[in-house]
Amino acid sequence: MSTLSWAVVAREDESARAEWSRAAQDADVAPPRFVPWSAVVDSEAEFLPGEVVFAERLHPCVTDNPVGGQRARYAELEVALRQLDAQVTKAGARLAAAVEPTLLALDRTKRDEFLSQSGVPVLGLPDSAARGILRPRFAGSDDWLIDGSGTRLYRHRTRTGYEVWRAPGTAAGTRHGFDELVELLADDGIHRVASLHRVYLGNAFHDMRFAVVDGLVTHAAGINREQVVLREWYGGRRPEIQTFMERFGMERWARLVEVAERTATYFPGIRSLGVDLIMDNDSSEYVLDVDPFGASLPGRVAAVPNGGPGRVSVGVAVLRSLSVGS
Repeated sequence: MSTLSWAVVAREDESARAEWSRAAQDADVAPPRFVPWSAVVDSEAEFLPGEVVFAERLHPCVTDNPVGGQRARYAELEVALRQLDAQVTKAGARLAAAVEPTLLALDRTKRDEFLSQSGVPVLGLPDSAARGILRPRFAGSDDWLIDGSGTRLYRHRTRTGYEVWRAPGTAAGTRHGFDELVELLADDGIHRVASLHRVYLGNAFHDMRFAVVDGLVTHAAGINREQVVLREWYGGRRPEIQTFMERFGMERWARLVEVAERTATYFPGIRSLGVDLIMDNDSSEYVLDVDPFGASLPGRVAAVPNGGPGRVSVGVAVLRSLSVGS
């Protein structure tokens, strides 16, 4: 068993605790020490010299109503991450994700401006006649998505006015209703980019999500944006990747991998990064999102084409990479 010393900062009810414990067993490393976020916020957390410290989200990603509050939760996360950094540094431990690149990745507007200036392809602003793709400017907790005229959000009337709620199904609504919805969300900050006719794989429109571990793509999966929660995957060929390869070939696939890995170079100090690419049905691909908490690919996913042997989870890949140098 590896001598890796590591800890995970997470809420008491964080589901990722079980995932990390399972990953430790599969990677043949010691189980993690779990440190609650509450201890960090109260300046009572303890870390060990040389320990590698992962941090999960401060706030849960839930689908409960109402929608909103991303700006405030981002501000709380920024304070908590700086507290964590100070406590980890004082103990002689080290973070698995540096604070400044993490905060940049979670501010979608600043992130896209930075990536664009660095020559990484990102979607530009929509023209005046287009609604575009709308998401909260500040990520890292609960999220929402409006793509063109389709949205799962709706205005809900309360005694004090209106709130934005999630609808049980997709509803487009009128242009006037859409504008009112956007106005209700504006104080939280909205990140708006141009719409793109996504690549159609199998029976749905997909983006592609890559896990980048220590600068190299280790996992990939197509993401159907119509799914609120990603389904677990336990190995075997991903049908959407197989379809993509058959339609576009290895050359375009290699280009996607290159874009994901190049994107990761602009977020140094993050051992495990998630990169979402949005693609059209021709030859264009753009960075749509960057997740400093790692690629959300639940369960065990297939390795990328021509990748290394075996099929392991993203967590196992990260721990194996760390244990090599421990």
